[in-house]
Amino acid sequence: MRRGVVAAGAAVLLLCAGCADAGEKVSESYESAVGKTGVAYDEGLSKKLRKLSREGGTAKLADLTVFNWEKVHVFFEGATAEEVERAVGEPVLDGKRYYDAGNLLVFEYNGKLSRAVSVIPDLLAIDGRHTWGPGVVLTARAPRSLLALSEK
Repeated sequence: MRRGVVAAGAAVLLLCAGCADAGEKVSESYESAVGKTGVAYDEGLSKKLRKLSREGGTAKLADLTVFNWEKVHVFFEGATAEEVERAVGEPVLDGKRYYDAGNLLVFEYNGKLSRAVSVIPDLLAIDGRHTWGPGVVLTARAPRSLLALSEK
């Protein structure tokens, strides 16, 4: 009986290790397929945006990020690689479109692309404008609403 329990435990560990490896491979292939600079999902920023939307209020985007930046470009699912490159000034996406179910935020620092992140879900309302400076403010007009971007 004890050997059976040990064998079952070992099988579960091997299965979990296999899942972890597969997860890493999926993540790496996703990032390499989506962007040359490694468009990555930003869980921390996504949580902060969801909380702001849920509770309502206002926050500076710079206060919600943990890295330095001077300019941010905001896009929606379906944005073309050409549209993103025109706004940013250099290639960001390997494919023809941004296909994540959230916003793509491309940050610049010292005039160069510094980070490209995906935040889920799609909570940002940009009113046709893609580029914002470091003073951009996010406002939830009511709890559980989209976050309107503005510069004061």
